[in-house]
Amino acid sequence: MRTEIEPPNYGRYPNMRSINRFTVAGNVGSVTSFNKAVKISIAADRHWTNDAGKKETRTDWVTVTVFDDQAAWIKDNVSKGQPVIAEGRINNSSYEKDGETVYTTDLVATTFNAFQVANANTSD
Repeated sequence: MRTEIEPPNYGRYPNMRSINRFTVAGNVGSVTSFNKAVKISIAADRHWTNDAGKKETRTDWVTVTVFDDQAAWIKDNVSKGQPVIAEGRINNSSYEKDGETVYTTDLVATTFNAFQVANANTSD
């Protein structure tokens, strides 16, 4: 019986392309502006029921980087707590801080949409 898992042999599939696509939807935590870019933290909640039947929630924070025209629009139109959705590619990087290497993973967005929160007090 075989117990180890072998990686797929991509050599057999010469036309197979890799895909680096990631989508996150959640609420804005913060917006930090730079020259031609913005970094946005997005809170994405996960909900589940544990083995005891109790409902649980965990918030994952995703850092999203947006460039150029979209960044300029975000600076003027997006604020904390606003629901948003971003799609793009995962980017891994590192930098040195106090002699230690810090590794980061963020989403570099190619598509970004912000939504207005409906006012519950508005009548038709």
